[in-house]
Amino acid sequence: MPELDTTQSFLELIRELPVAYWIAGGVVLILLVVGLRLALKKPPAHLTAFSGSAGTVLVSRKALQELIRQACLTDEWVEAAKPTVKIDGAIVHTKVLLRLASPENLKETSERIQNRISQLLQKSLNFDQIGEIQIIVSSFGNNAAEEAIDLPETEKVEEASVLQPIRETVEKSEDSEVGKQEDSEEKKRES
Repeated sequence: MPELDTTQSFLELIRELPVAYWIAGGVVLILLVVGLRLALKKPPAHLTAFSGSAGTVLVSRKALQELIRQACLTDEWVEAAKPTVKIDGAIVHTKVLLRLASPENLKETSERIQNRISQLLQKSLNFDQIGEIQIIVSSFGNNAAEEAIDLPETEKVEEASVLQPIRETVEKSEDSEVGKQEDSEEKKRES
C-alpha cells in the first residue's frame, strides 16, 4: 500500500503549510483565470461610430475593412487591397496589404493612401483616435518588372547591335543542325 502512504504524506504536508502560502496560491490562481479570460476575449465585432439622441450608430469591422479597401482602390496605382482593422482600447489601428501597378511612385502612393484612410476614419466615421496606418506592399503588377528595367532607346540600339552577331551565329548553327538531320532522314528513307 505505498500509494496510500504517499497520499497521506502529501495531505499532511498540505495541512502543515502556513496561511501565507494559501493566500499566495489563491492570488496566483485568480490572476491566472483573469489573464486567460483577457487573452481569450474576442475583439469587438462592431465599433461605435457616433451616438446621438436617437441612439448609437455601430459599424461592423467587416464594413470598415470594405470601406478602407474601396478607398484604396480609388487610387490609380493600386490594383488590389486587403485591409485589417484592430482596436486597442479606443484607438483604431489599420494594416493594409497592397498590390501596386508599379514601384515608381511608392512613397507618394503610400502617403496618399494613408491620408485617404485617415480622412475616411476621421470625417466620415467620426473616429477620433486613429492609431498607426501601416501600408505593406505585397507585390507589384505584371508589367512592373518590365517597366522598372525599361532601357532608353539608345541603350536598346546598342544592345541590339551587340547581340546581332551572336544571334546570327546561333541561327546559322541551328540551320546547319537542321540540314544535317534532314540529310540523315533522307539517307534512312533511301536504304
